[in-house]
Amino acid sequence: MLDLPDFLPAVTPGLYIVATPIGNRGDITLRALSVLSKADIICCEDTRTSLKLLQTFGINKPLWSYHDHNGDKIRPKIIQALQENKIIALISDAGMPLISDPGYKLVRACYDNHLPLTTIPGASAVLAGLVLSGMPSDRFMFCGFAQAKDFDGLKLIPATLVFFEAPQRLLESVSAMQNSFPNRDIAAVREITKRFEEVIFGSYADVIQHFSKQPSIKGEFVIVLSPPKKQVVDNIEIDAALTRLMQDHSLKEASQIVAQTFDLSRKQVYQRALWVKDGKQTDL
Repeated sequence: MLDLPDFLPAVTPGLYIVATPIGNRGDITLRALSVLSKADIICCEDTRTSLKLLQTFGINKPLWSYHDHNGDKIRPKIIQALQENKIIALISDAGMPLISDPGYKLVRACYDNHLPLTTIPGASAVLAGLVLSGMPSDRFMFCGFAQAKDFDGLKLIPATLVFFEAPQRLLESVSAMQNSFPNRDIAAVREITKRFEEVIFGSYADVIQHFSKQPSIKGEFVIVLSPPKKQVVDNIEIDAALTRLMQDHSLKEASQIVAQTFDLSRKQVYQRALWVKDGKQTDL
């Protein structure tokens, strides 16, 4: 029996979406242990993987396998158990369930059936990788596992991009990113929270060179790309664009197009357009 502090909240019937460690088992939270030890049923992706974690803490509970391939069959059973006031914990193989992971349909089903649910937050490879990357974190987008076919749609997103990748696909994916996202910083983060945790930060060439030298590439990766860098434009380029556009557009329309194209202040570009129209020069 786990010896847990008495300040932890009571575990009442409902669905608990529980984060588990992404590597180091010491990262599990007290609330997670409390819920898992009191659950009537623990739903997990791979029962063998989850059993190892649970045995570490002496937790012995019925395990139901719940994943993409059996979700339609198992989900009604879970809903029925919740309707019978059972305590059910949903965990993934590692990290926070539902993040590049099955589970959101179960949450939707709980809402549809007016059943209680909450989350027990904890380890997340997305956030840990972002923190270790040294990239801007005020605005970021998680893009799931890297798919080169999706890169075109991500090029102009003004945010740090975070991807998952498997070791055997790392070099191929980084090369594809170099073509689709030029002139960006990259961080390849692997084995987060484990003994061989590593961050390679710099250019695409730095990452490719480092891992090309390895006899084999091991560990799951989080790849983080810096946001698109602002274009550096001078007044000559802006004046030329305004002059060209004002032949077929109003001054206001031309200003809006140029401001959007070069990511500049509309007010400043409009003021510039007034000067260009009068044949004058000034600095923005």
